[in-house]
Amino acid sequence: MKRVGVIGGGPAGLGLTHELAQSGWEVRLFEAGPQLGGLAGSFQLGDLELDRYYHFICQGDATYLRWLDRLGLSGRVGWTATKMGFFHAGKMHALTSATDLLRCDALTPSARIRYGAFTLHCALRKTWADLDREPAARWLGRTIGSHAYDVLWHPLLALKFHQDYSDISAAWVWHRIHRVATSRGRFLRRERFGFVEGGTSSFIDAVATAARAAGATIHTRAPVRRIIHDGHRCTGLQTEDGTCHDFDRVVSTVPLPVFMRLAATPSVPFVTSLHAIEYIGVVCVVLRLRHRLTRNYWLNVNDPRVPFNGCIEYTNLNPTLTNDGTSVLYVPYYLPTSHLRYALTDEHTIAETVAALCAVQPQFSEGWVLDAAVARDPYAQVVCTTGFGRRIPPHKTPIDGLWLIESSQLYPADRSISATLDLCTAVHDAIQREGT
Repeated sequence: MKRVGVIGGGPAGLGLTHELAQSGWEVRLFEAGPQLGGLAGSFQLGDLELDRYYHFICQGDATYLRWLDRLGLSGRVGWTATKMGFFHAGKMHALTSATDLLRCDALTPSARIRYGAFTLHCALRKTWADLDREPAARWLGRTIGSHAYDVLWHPLLALKFHQDYSDISAAWVWHRIHRVATSRGRFLRRERFGFVEGGTSSFIDAVATAARAAGATIHTRAPVRRIIHDGHRCTGLQTEDGTCHDFDRVVSTVPLPVFMRLAATPSVPFVTSLHAIEYIGVVCVVLRLRHRLTRNYWLNVNDPRVPFNGCIEYTNLNPTLTNDGTSVLYVPYYLPTSHLRYALTDEHTIAETVAALCAVQPQFSEGWVLDAAVARDPYAQVVCTTGFGRRIPPHKTPIDGLWLIESSQLYPADRSISATLDLCTAVHDAIQREGT
């Protein structure tokens, strides 16, 4: 029986481990932390177990839905016709339906019609190669007009990608709009998003259980020190305790900067070429509120008094999350790890967030906050600049026996569990073909 070592216990590592184990491979997974899940992991906030970051299911996430069904979790999937809002210059605007868009006085009448047509175009469009070479800011300005771009999109790009915002690929922006727009069903109807009762950890736990039942071994608190290779052939990996593990294949599912450190060698140009791919981190404030902030699931923000570009009120998607009328709100800040905000204390970040929310909802006060926490990750988002399609690393590396599953390979899609599981299937099938 051939042996595979998998690095990383997030959805990618667990999904691949499950598939390979079911196909008869001897698989061992190594997760550095005490808990499986990665960015899909959970944490305890008071008496609630919550996802560290917000996750939702679109109607087009067929792969994730099939996995949930296979794992016996389809009965725990709920769907909600959610609302979307937009806070601009001190005023709340509804942007859930075509009627809302036509009434949105933050935009000129012609811009409202133009933006509706643009959303429909993005929903229907299937190809993206030509958009890969064009900056999103220029594409949006040309298609929706400079006024709508300044009101709706500039703050979203600038506050997320900072100095790189003007070079973000139009293909990446198109796919974000396409995924959400196609989850509406018909043109500009309310989005219908899904959730898993019990949170994403229900899926993580079920995949891990199924993988172990298929014969896989899963290690937590087992950081990998290095990938063992001579520049031509990978023969295994070494864990931090000094133990060397021999494998016929090694698959890394950790972010590229971590992979480069594990596989570092000056004699392998492929590894050093990956330095061109950059990431930004995230600092995400999670609040449990006494009252609902708004009726929106997703609220975009464009207001100079507010240091974030949006917030996600998860209980407006999953009302089963709390049973006492309280609300769970996620407020993400995407930023480079070199940014001063990334190093601020949790207390400072929470206080600044709470103060800013007073501008969004005048009735809000610090007394609404029942509990709060902050999650951080240095590699939350790949910076997909123009031409990124030519820089996507291959799954099969030039080092024989060494494979990659990584969020940069999702492009032009953004990170989602469904798209990640598609990568798992692709790598499983390629390893199967190579191994037979």
